[in-house]
Amino acid sequence: MFRIAARSGASHARRALGRRAFGSKAQPPSTARNIVWAAGTLTLGGLGYLYVTDASAGVHKYVTTPLMRLLDAETAHDLAVFSLKHGLHPVDRKNDDALLEVTLWGKRVSNPIGLAAGFDKNAEAVDALFDLGFGSVEVGSVTPSAQAGNPKPRLFRVDETGTTINRMGLNNDGVDVCGDRLRSRFWRLVAAQS
Repeated sequence: MFRIAARSGASHARRALGRRAFGSKAQPPSTARNIVWAAGTLTLGGLGYLYVTDASAGVHKYVTTPLMRLLDAETAHDLAVFSLKHGLHPVDRKNDDALLEVTLWGKRVSNPIGLAAGFDKNAEAVDALFDLGFGSVEVGSVTPSAQAGNPKPRLFRVDETGTTINRMGLNNDGVDVCGDRLRSRFWRLVAAQS
């Protein structure tokens, strides 16, 4: 008898709750509460964006890098280039110290740290690589015609030594496509300075 009464009481409570939830109009949230929530969300979102896009933020060392290491080496590389190409990357917001400035082939470079060819094989993320803080960026290697390179797998991590073995085989989009990307970058820079 007790169980039946408990069950019927529970079902009566569920029905009453259902009528209240679906049978009556909900009160609209107050405008002040909406403004507070919107301001808080924008503030936290903006601060989060500044933190995540700061090249010296710990999130890159403790979160991004371990997550990228879960992927195979070539997929991680392709994801990194894709992220850079689409603006999903940290930025070095600090100006280089004047002591680091060097002159290279008659051009002033803000620091002597450069990125060698091999990372951005197709000149897809040149500006983003400069945003990371490199003083110079080399693209390629580029061949006269597009080529697929060696068969996969062709990029390997050696965890014991912290190194990578690259057997990519000069996969690239070819000199015409890469040249067009670099020319469009040049004209964007000219337009930005005028």
